[in-house]
Amino acid sequence: MKVLRNLYLLMLIFVCAACNDPYEGDTFTIYDVQPASSYLSSRPEDFSEWVAIMKYADLYNAVNQATQNFTVFAPNNKAVKEFYAKQGVSSIEELGQEYAKTLVKYHIIQDTINQEMFIENAGKLDKKTLSDDYISVSFEDGEGEAGGLQSVYLNKEAHVIEFANKVSNGYVYVLEDAMTPLTQSVYERMTESGRPYTLFAKAMEATGWKDSVNIIYKDVVNGDGEIVQQKCEYTLLGVTDATYQQAGINTVEDLAAKLGAGSDYTSLSNALNQYVAYHIIPSAADLNALMSFDTQEATSKMWNTKNKEGLITISKEEDEVFYLNYNDENSRCTLVEDECDLQAKNGYIHQLSGYMPVAEPEPVTVLFDPCDNQEIKNWIEAGNGETGIKYQTIGSAEYKCDISMLNTFKYKLSSPGGKYSSYYNVTYFTVKSNSNWKVANKADMLMLNLGNTGWIEMTTPTILKGKYKVTLQFGYATSMNFIREGSSGSNGGQMKFTFDGENQVITKPYMTVPANTLDCYQAVIYDEIEFDSTSEHVFKLVMDDPAASTNSSYRIMIDYILFEPITE
Repeated sequence: MKVLRNLYLLMLIFVCAACNDPYEGDTFTIYDVQPASSYLSSRPEDFSEWVAIMKYADLYNAVNQATQNFTVFAPNNKAVKEFYAKQGVSSIEELGQEYAKTLVKYHIIQDTINQEMFIENAGKLDKKTLSDDYISVSFEDGEGEAGGLQSVYLNKEAHVIEFANKVSNGYVYVLEDAMTPLTQSVYERMTESGRPYTLFAKAMEATGWKDSVNIIYKDVVNGDGEIVQQKCEYTLLGVTDATYQQAGINTVEDLAAKLGAGSDYTSLSNALNQYVAYHIIPSAADLNALMSFDTQEATSKMWNTKNKEGLITISKEEDEVFYLNYNDENSRCTLVEDECDLQAKNGYIHQLSGYMPVAEPEPVTVLFDPCDNQEIKNWIEAGNGETGIKYQTIGSAEYKCDISMLNTFKYKLSSPGGKYSSYYNVTYFTVKSNSNWKVANKADMLMLNLGNTGWIEMTTPTILKGKYKVTLQFGYATSMNFIREGSSGSNGGQMKFTFDGENQVITKPYMTVPANTLDCYQAVIYDEIEFDSTSEHVFKLVMDDPAASTNSSYRIMIDYILFEPITE
């Protein structure tokens, strides 16, 4: 994910390193109801300790702003004292001001989350905290069973005892425990004292993958030539020492021998290296995400791993159990749900029931949604786009965001979209609830305004070798009728498609739309295409319609590309 430094100006109040609170002396209350910090101060018997931490972190007055909205998760006095005891200190000063800032920011979301929204988001809240982390919500009765509103926990750590107290600039939730802020990488969390992953951690170290998953942020150059911070996120599928022992594996050498690996463990072609890479998903996926599929009808989903040719299939079978690699008896295992969702600063760790060697899965349907992308997600959540836009969320209105400068796509413009076009060259677009576009996958589409002969390239997920039918789902609006009819200088929205620079087809998807009705439609762009190897592929779309450079209403709207295996 990518975070532009200048995009955090909206949150400048929370990253100010100065010792003086920049908002001291300002007046914030504009309603009869108090703002968040004042509300906490009005209950000293409950929050005097937390207020002291907020003031020490120079964030008290910032959270009192009337022009900003906050959801504050406030630990009560008992919770703060117990947190100090756990940290081995007696005051916040012993932990330092920077730690205090991190602690406070971890308990604040810069958005309003009422009780209904909070309950609906059970599993993981949609919005990140000001410390750039997600908070999970669970309902447990203390014995691992589902509970009611009396049994709500944040991160399985902090008991919520009061919900959504309304303040003038948001809501305050009261916690019986303080949440421990995330500062460690997935590797550091995996190797904490008492964790059962000693052998797996040694294998990560021997292969060099430890160094990769230890990185939390790195500097990269975006499409505008600016240096930006990109967050590196991972999901580790951990194997316990006990699980290895059940398979007769007690050392890294035993594991290498079991896999038939050579001695050069750091080589990407080494079987041990490939095995470890197979247990690293290159995104932050919590348990709920791993158990979710692309469509309501789907019962399985394939996940890319750091092993470029190794895919994991997660499926829900007839026994209602979620399996990894169900069709491969040697690799088949399950997620140990009670030991999943161990969160780190850069991802999650989930425990497996087996040691899961690399599987050879059979081809399955792959849905490639170009907007289902961590970089786009982070860009939206950093405050970019039209006011009100939320990533992958249906709203009461349509929203756009310019994503032309991101590294997600490569593209070339050629006099795009006409002189008076209001469309960006590459746009992230979310749909509204009363539109036929609401059927779009994850409520969004990629809108392109590239001009005649302009093109865009995007990388697909890993696709297993085999033959596939390829279908494009796209958005159509009545203002695009001239494309559908091939009038007003348009040749019907002609486009050229290729994969990896080969297998070119020339097609006109918009001329397959049966009537001038706003909706999402499908067109087969390849009746059959064969991929000779299991890998990602570069998909290229080239515009070949003169009207793409002359008509201000010209744009192409891509929802997803579907790859369906052809079995013979």
